[in-house]
Amino acid sequence: MPSNPFNNNSLPSTFLPSDFGDQSVVGPADTLKVLLIDTDPELAQISKNNLEKTSPLSIITTGTGQEALTLSKENGFDAVVSDYDMPDMNGIDLHRALQGEGIKIPFILFTVPDSESLKSDHTANLDHPPDEIYVDLSQKIRQAVELYRTRNRLELYSKHLEELVEERTKQLKEAQRFAVIGELSTMIGHDMRNPLQVITNMNYLLTHKITNMDPDEAAILQKHGIPDLFSRIGSETQYLNKIVSDLQNYAREVNPTLVLTDPGLFLDELLGSITLPEDISVQRQYQPGIKISVDTTLFRRVMENLIINAIQAMEHGGTLTLKTSKSSERISITISDTGIGIQPSVKDRIFEPLFTTKSKGTGFGLPVCKRLVEAHGGTISVKETSPAGTTFEVLLPDDHTSLPN
Repeated sequence: MPSNPFNNNSLPSTFLPSDFGDQSVVGPADTLKVLLIDTDPELAQISKNNLEKTSPLSIITTGTGQEALTLSKENGFDAVVSDYDMPDMNGIDLHRALQGEGIKIPFILFTVPDSESLKSDHTANLDHPPDEIYVDLSQKIRQAVELYRTRNRLELYSKHLEELVEERTKQLKEAQRFAVIGELSTMIGHDMRNPLQVITNMNYLLTHKITNMDPDEAAILQKHGIPDLFSRIGSETQYLNKIVSDLQNYAREVNPTLVLTDPGLFLDELLGSITLPEDISVQRQYQPGIKISVDTTLFRRVMENLIINAIQAMEHGGTLTLKTSKSSERISITISDTGIGIQPSVKDRIFEPLFTTKSKGTGFGLPVCKRLVEAHGGTISVKETSPAGTTFEVLLPDDHTSLPN
């Protein structure tokens, strides 16, 4: 074997550090799979025999850099031990080529000093004990793999900590934001509810007076559009009242009182209270035998909000599909429409408080739904959306067996 220009007898190997990939540590009895590259087949076999005698190692040998690359792609080696000089490349180039292929495992440059004498000794004595250089190399291999895996574990742990800190920071910011929204909601709800009630009462009384006044006087008011103004005041007051209700519902602590109910019957009863446009049809896909544990008042708000949103998304008509199903320990309720879909740019924000794409939206409809569903131990998400329509899915735990029928 040609001599290694980077080699000396006191240090027959050089470890080239690599990125870490394996997460497990090296146990004393663990067999490591090692690729050995040596241009001299006889010396490669001697090295293989010696290394496998000194430690639990499984050695595969080859004589060229290209063969080493091919074998490394096909096998999950723990380490590579390579001669420096090879017919097609040197050891440094091989290490770089392995790195370029994403094979980032410990790589050790190794040249046997006085190789001819070593071959002579082992040829004369087949039971020759392992040479000291191989005992040393075996230790270096195991130490390199141990260091490789330990570093990888630390890097993974560090990455996990960074992600955890990022997530906790995000949660803290959201909690602070929600706390401010909660305080604001309580204040607005308290300060606005009374004047809104006064406006509502006065509007009702004035409308009642117009209805009962002299026809000639009523005609004058009608001529100037006064009844229409009172009607507008009434509808806008209802809208403001809804904003206050949404704010209070979002800020209020949720403590569901669970009862057992059939989701199909529940949805049908809810549909009976909602006015559907004539150009919207309804499809029901209810899996029989399903029961859900919900607070019917709170859950009605969720389903009503999702159904109304679906109806509003179908301005030119379409199909509203209600589906219930059960898989594993979860019960799924989906509300689908054939509307215009949700824009990708806003999809990830629709459950954020105060975010809305509607001209007269409060930005609390879906966030309130999310809070109410989570209070039931469930989740709500956009299962799919496209220009052909949107599907919202509510997943609830199948834990009704603990409730009375």
